[in-house]
Amino acid sequence: MNTAELLTQRLELVYRWYEGMVNPDTGMFEYLYLPQADDFVRERSPIRDIASVWDVEMLSGVLNRGELQPLVEKSLRHYEDYLVERGDFMILDPSRLEEPSSIAHSAFMILALLHAPPPRRKRQIAALADGILRQQRPNGSYRVYFHDLPDHGEELYAGEALLALLETYRELQDARYLQSAERGFSYYDTQYFRRGRVAEDMLVFFANWQSQACRPLFECTQNDGIKQDVADYVCRMHDQIIKRGFYENIERQPAEHVSVEVACALEGLNDAYAFTHAWDDKRAERYQQCICTGLAYLLRLQCTYDGTERERGGFGLTLENRTQRIDITGHAANAFMKIVENGIDCTLPAP
Repeated sequence: MNTAELLTQRLELVYRWYEGMVNPDTGMFEYLYLPQADDFVRERSPIRDIASVWDVEMLSGVLNRGELQPLVEKSLRHYEDYLVERGDFMILDPSRLEEPSSIAHSAFMILALLHAPPPRRKRQIAALADGILRQQRPNGSYRVYFHDLPDHGEELYAGEALLALLETYRELQDARYLQSAERGFSYYDTQYFRRGRVAEDMLVFFANWQSQACRPLFECTQNDGIKQDVADYVCRMHDQIIKRGFYENIERQPAEHVSVEVACALEGLNDAYAFTHAWDDKRAERYQQCICTGLAYLLRLQCTYDGTERERGGFGLTLENRTQRIDITGHAANAFMKIVENGIDCTLPAP
């Protein structure tokens, strides 16, 4: 069995796991599952909830399955009720969210709406994207909150916002979104990453979302100079992760790693591989080796046979901690899908 066939089987298990994460009373996702107690921890996390809807839309498309479509529709209707007008743009209502509204809420709502079945809610998508545009400072960075609060989570949220703007550009062809993303990318490369503002323990997460945004930016921009800068930026981020021994440590000391960091690292590294395999064979080969190392860890971590019925298909926090979070499974599934898309074949240890 080749890697693509194996991962398709594992993605089918993930889909079944998602079906088990639906709360029968609300018809929406649970966030945290404890296999030891065979029960859920009911924890509010709107950003991760909306992001999980997007994850399921992507997985449903790859597997050509529709069993979770009622959940997607119900979740979108639920969060559409949170949308409020702010002049000529929209945000998610902080009073309904029960937390400050941010560009991350808007970004994942945009992505979930864009990948929902037609008809597209173009008015809401554009109004949410216009809200993100309003958050961009003259230097290219984005204010995280739609309130008078200091930035928090910029390492993640800025990349998510960039990705949402670029996906909106692809759908609506409004040049403002592409231009904003070009300015934003330049800031987070030259003024943020190169200046050492990314903490070491946040680098894989920063590189993941920045890489996910840079891939459509590379494809959409007509500026050859920006194309080259984007490719260089993505490679510099992942080269630094590799140089720090991240993947070597997964192989040597797997028990010390947590699933979310490995899954996020592989998501971003797959986008870096997509940049390089056509023009830098040596770097692409190095990236593929690292992807295969991380994949072996995630395959080992995924529950396939043992455990509870609802546990199967999901990913524990670590090799020792079986607790499952819906966002971790989403990151791992996206990494699997990108490995298949990139045509990467790995020599994997026997199960």
